[in-house]
Amino acid sequence: MKYVFALAAILLSAAPAAIAQDTEDDTLTHIDVGGTVFLRSLYVGSDQTETTILPYVGVDNLFGAVDLLGPNLTVDFLDIGTGRGLGKWSVRAGPRAAFDFGRDSSDSPTLDGLEDIDSSLLVGGFVRSTYGGFGLDLAVGRDVIGGHDGLLADISIGTRYPGKGWYIQPALTLSWADENYTQATYGITPEQAQSSALGAFNTSSGFHQASANILAGFALTENWNVTGLLSYRETLGDFRDSPIILAEDGSTSGIFTSLSLSRRFSF
Repeated sequence: MKYVFALAAILLSAAPAAIAQDTEDDTLTHIDVGGTVFLRSLYVGSDQTETTILPYVGVDNLFGAVDLLGPNLTVDFLDIGTGRGLGKWSVRAGPRAAFDFGRDSSDSPTLDGLEDIDSSLLVGGFVRSTYGGFGLDLAVGRDVIGGHDGLLADISIGTRYPGKGWYIQPALTLSWADENYTQATYGITPEQAQSSALGAFNTSSGFHQASANILAGFALTENWNVTGLLSYRETLGDFRDSPIILAEDGSTSGIFTSLSLSRRFSF
């Protein structure tokens, strides 16, 4: 299985999560356990999709929150403010890690002759601030195990519409990456051009992707919850001219959807 880190990521642990639900009693520990079905683009620039099932684990108590959602892990070390909700403000920050299984040349005939992109572990942090129903999120991470050796950053803005037993959170995300990441993802070196059917293509650092996201949740019972995410992503600027994207099975757009089911245990 292979995953493309975007931060979107983002997404369930970034932009939409920037407007979190209110916690009525923070003296209790809440543990959420469940699973998530993901549907995503096979790789950045592909018009094909892949389905994956991954676990979800969340811990929320007086000392902060820990979330493991698929390949993303966040830990709240800082949580200050008057709360989250109308008329309140909050700032949360802490470390963040995300795992990316990379891209194989066997994923598509377009990639024949290109080197595989090895797995990456992006280690960094996040800052989330909310005021009333609006939230701003910044997440940064650098690969530390030699996959693409890139530095990525996502900035997101969103809002939250709460209902009785449900909520919906639209958000917009702008993604930046350094040259290491963009060259590995969109670029074609002269050596790769000689061994493939693609022309050489050099990249630089910059904003390479924008996405529109909608996260929604519904309480089935007091303890069981369903969460869904729909994200549409569009490649920006000169990165749209990548031979990988212009190939017959390439695309400037991408999708990321998920459906999660979890049960809450309170102590």
